[in-house]
Amino acid sequence: MSKPQNAEPEIDIFEFSQRGEEVPHAKTYLVRIDGETVKVDTQHPTGEMLLSKVGKRPCAFELIEELVHHKNNVVEPDETVNLRKHGLKGFITTHKEIVTIFINTAPYQIDRGERTVAEILSKVGETPEGYILLLENGGPPLPVPADHPVRIHGCEIFHTQPQSGASS
Repeated sequence: MSKPQNAEPEIDIFEFSQRGEEVPHAKTYLVRIDGETVKVDTQHPTGEMLLSKVGKRPCAFELIEELVHHKNNVVEPDETVNLRKHGLKGFITTHKEIVTIFINTAPYQIDRGERTVAEILSKVGETPEGYILLLENGGPPLPVPADHPVRIHGCEIFHTQPQSGASS
């Protein structure tokens, strides 16, 4: 979709919401997310795109649209937002309580917080007696001791591996 020829070069949507004015077409929109101003070069970004502008991912965070008069709406990751919507002030993010983790590349839902290795392995029908849980953390996957709790924030990547001598 092309932008109108008379589009402003850059518009701060917060300023227009404060004045109660319609947001004009623009080439770039200045958008506040958690108090940080980011540049968005489309009128209709997705929730995931907006989260990425502040270094967050939908597997751990929820995006909330803030409108004047204290009205808020949750924006799903694949949902598009109209940055010219009347009264749109910006966005805030919040940690999800039920987050997504990845085990052997498949996504699984789990409560955020401290979890046991057994609880995580149970998502894929395995137990610590038969399988090792490996956590990818910016390098090669490393084993997680079965007797240590795992702090889940969301987006963690795990792998499973049969215990030595165990049958798979």
